Amino acid sequence: MGGQIVGDRYEVERQLGKKSGRWTLQARDLHTQAPVILKLLFLDENLNETDLRLFRREVEALKLLKHPATPRYEGYFEIEMPTQDKAMALVQSYVEGVSLRTYLSNAQPFSQPEVMEIARQVLEILEHLHHQSPPIIHRDIRPNNILLQPGLPVADAKICLVDFGAVRSLSGRATAFTMVGTDGYLPPEQAGGRVIAVSDLYSLGATIAECLTGLAPGQMQTRGLRIRFEEHIDVSPEFAQWLKQLLSPSLDSRWESAASALQALQALA
Repeated sequence: MGGQIVGDRYEVERQLGKKSGRWTLQARDLHTQAPVILKLLFLDENLNETDLRLFRREVEALKLLKHPATPRYEGYFEIEMPTQDKAMALVQSYVEGVSLRTYLSNAQPFSQPEVMEIARQVLEILEHLHHQSPPIIHRDIRPNNILLQPGLPVADAKICLVDFGAVRSLSGRATAFTMVGTDGYLPPEQAGGRVIAVSDLYSLGATIAECLTGLAPGQMQTRGLRIRFEEHIDVSPEFAQWLKQLLSPSLDSRWESAASALQALQALA
């Protein structure tokens, strides 16, 4: 698709992802010359109602987001396809950086100081998201969706959170009953179709555990639904306890908010 013009304004440079009825493209805005991300959802007979709902939620969530470490909403439009079907197009800013997944795929785990810095910056983003009205729940925090900008070393990097395709706004409700997310990073309540703000904390904890061990959450032993990350690494007892609380399967034992987890983490520094 390279070189194709979409919406009379965006020149496609490459395809980043393709699923049934959904494309993700990197493009250039011909008006500003800025790189952007285009997310297309095809409106045809194969359209899944869940995909349509999630797409619309992502549009609305990005309109609200003003955080410098998340994508910006740049626009929305509908286009006619050559098949005579239509597609919805979401335009968002391109966030440059290297994903945690890239480093982990190269067998490069992170040290305790590095993961503490990653956790600190992500918790600051989550605190911002969860304090929106209504709160915005990411629901898919994992190494693929956390970027280091521009890259290593972590101490000099800006951490960005991307891909709000699974986002949920809790519009005056405490919970949302729908199953979205990625296996291994899902807290028990989200795996059961229920999500609240602290569900993001568990997903962050699973990500941090993988960054420390180099093992995907599903590769680590569990006991009582809790990931036994400490059996694979050597970290301080205080940090291990902090991470255990982030990864608690029980909502009563998990940190009660991103703000409380962040405050406790900063006290360890």
